[in-house]
Amino acid sequence: MFLDERLTDVNEPPGVREAVTQDLANQVETVKQRTRQQVRQLRSASSQRIPDAYLHDEEQAEEALQQAAAGIRSARASQGFVSSDARRFEAAFALPLASTARWAVLQESSRVPRPATRHHLLAPTLTPIPWHDNEHEWPPTAAINLEGERSFTGSDALPVRVDEKPYKDWVQLGMFERQGTMASKYPTRTARQLIISTGLELVESPASAREMPLGTAPPNAWLTRYDRLAPGLDPTSAAELLEDLQGPLTAMVTYEGQRGAPNRDRGVGLHPFCLAPRIELVALLDLSPEAPAVRHCLVDSKGPALVGRIWHGFLVHDGNYEPLSPAINGTDLIIRPDLYARLERAIPAGRAQWGVTVWHHERANSEELDD
Repeated sequence: MFLDERLTDVNEPPGVREAVTQDLANQVETVKQRTRQQVRQLRSASSQRIPDAYLHDEEQAEEALQQAAAGIRSARASQGFVSSDARRFEAAFALPLASTARWAVLQESSRVPRPATRHHLLAPTLTPIPWHDNEHEWPPTAAINLEGERSFTGSDALPVRVDEKPYKDWVQLGMFERQGTMASKYPTRTARQLIISTGLELVESPASAREMPLGTAPPNAWLTRYDRLAPGLDPTSAAELLEDLQGPLTAMVTYEGQRGAPNRDRGVGLHPFCLAPRIELVALLDLSPEAPAVRHCLVDSKGPALVGRIWHGFLVHDGNYEPLSPAINGTDLIIRPDLYARLERAIPAGRAQWGVTVWHHERANSEELDD
């Protein structure tokens, strides 16, 4: 469950998987018992959530791997494969076998206090979870005012400028925020969510009201230069692609299939949401990851050019014994003004729109709403 991708990445060193499996099989009842005890201690009896913690089953699997991996060189030697450079041999196995929290660290390094930057029609959403203290604030004002809207039009279809230093006057290319409160029995409350998204899109016809103005993409652009991710892509070919491109220029990151991505719901974990630019946009502006890559930031010769920010806060509880959880989780993608001007010039007239969706949901219990 926790180790398969690391063993696969290192081409299944002989005997390691079998040794780990045997070690865990000998302790399976102890591991199950201790893990159940931890879960019972960390959540209320009525909850079905897996606690956000580094539990014994994961700890024991990691320990078994490290113990088995320590004997790789000896195991290879017993099969007649003797390395002349022991350090180099061990280093080749150590990197992919070692646990990593690089994606979680990048996200955490990109976390900022909740910014006020958002479209002026979304200004009511700056008040966090207003319905938590006032039932008359549900449904939220913004959800009522923008119900059925899929894009900003007329004088409202202008770029949103960043208010916060050191990025003042940068342009917000995309934004996502979820505000949510959990169900509780005392007092009796339903679980509620407000989901807000905005983003720059390239369209030929009106987009579906059921789709957010955000796509999906892996996080690799924050770590790897675009021409390594897509050989042959350059600013010229990216400009040609943008002429016919359909869809959002900002994407919600998915870590599926990424080596070293921690479990989203446990231990080091990941923030629920973060954004990344489309690779065509990165190539058009000829941007590279910051070196060293310690946050969501792409740069050019003038410095930071495209930055991803993440925020959360306003802790709430569910009226039972669960740990406090953030009521707000958000993220945005911002671009330097001169680069936004270049992007505008590259987009054919009439093909760009500022998309928006504002959805609200209510359910009987929190687990239902999370799904």
